[in-house]
Amino acid sequence: MIGRIRVGRWRFTVSMAPVLDCIGVNSKLKDGHHILMWDFDHRTLKQVETALRQVQRKYVLPPIYILQGSNMKSYIAYCFVRMSLHAVSLIIMDTMGVCWNYIKYGIYRGHYTLRISEKQGKRPILVTVLNGLDRPHSTIADLESFVKYETLMDDRFLKMVELDINKGKVKICPKVKKNDTLNG
Repeated sequence: MIGRIRVGRWRFTVSMAPVLDCIGVNSKLKDGHHILMWDFDHRTLKQVETALRQVQRKYVLPPIYILQGSNMKSYIAYCFVRMSLHAVSLIIMDTMGVCWNYIKYGIYRGHYTLRISEKQGKRPILVTVLNGLDRPHSTIADLESFVKYETLMDDRFLKMVELDINKGKVKICPKVKKNDTLNG
């Protein structure tokens, strides 16, 4: 739940949600370049494969490893190409169905992060590999860092309540918002 209170020209925001501590891997390599990483929510494996094959052909990418996340419609993917953050971001944004928050936070932080530890009792598992059009440019050993972070335990819906106190008037606006994705 996210609560917002506005008093005149000031807005105060408080959020509450059940979270889970996770371990993730960052896209940044030791030499400053990045590998490609994708996060898909609310997508079937077929949708994910189709979207990744399109960008793989367009950008002549090495093999892409697709893993299933904590549920049947949650997938992540890795491609061990070596590129600038800018190039990686453009390819991720060019991929249909990638989680918008994943893109937004990756650009904001200057690297992308994917979970490698358990969530809801399930660790990401490899489900398929899309054969590459090029050889991998890097390996897991080239990755610069792993990170401990927190994620929502259940991200089906984000609920928001807004309290607007302005000029003596109080307005309560409950909202329900599904997680956003880019390109559908």
